[in-house]
Amino acid sequence: MGKLLIILFTAPWQSENTDTVYELAKAAVKEGHEVVVFCDIDGVYNLMASQIIPNQTTPASKMAQLIDIGVEIHACSESARLRGIAPQTGLLKGAVRSSLGRCSELVETYDRIVAFG
Repeated sequence: MGKLLIILFTAPWQSENTDTVYELAKAAVKEGHEVVVFCDIDGVYNLMASQIIPNQTTPASKMAQLIDIGVEIHACSESARLRGIAPQTGLLKGAVRSSLGRCSELVETYDRIVAFG
């Protein structure tokens, strides 16, 4: 199967992008594809651990569900830091602290790339 890289630049609730990324990633995993979601700029707000609220569906809980089904979720550490999110403690459990350098490596090795921004 293929390798899909999804890059998310937008904050939650700003548009339908987070929901679209969630549905696309979930469907791709179901079809047997390897999926990585890279959150950059305001996209890191989708990965805030403090937005996991019991009994509520939030963008962060959707991202946590993707991690649970095997999607690798990357967060640009510098984007998180610049937005007041501590990369070591403020991100979802299982999110990979990453960088734009790593994103460029993923772009070179994945056969499908979709960006939402």
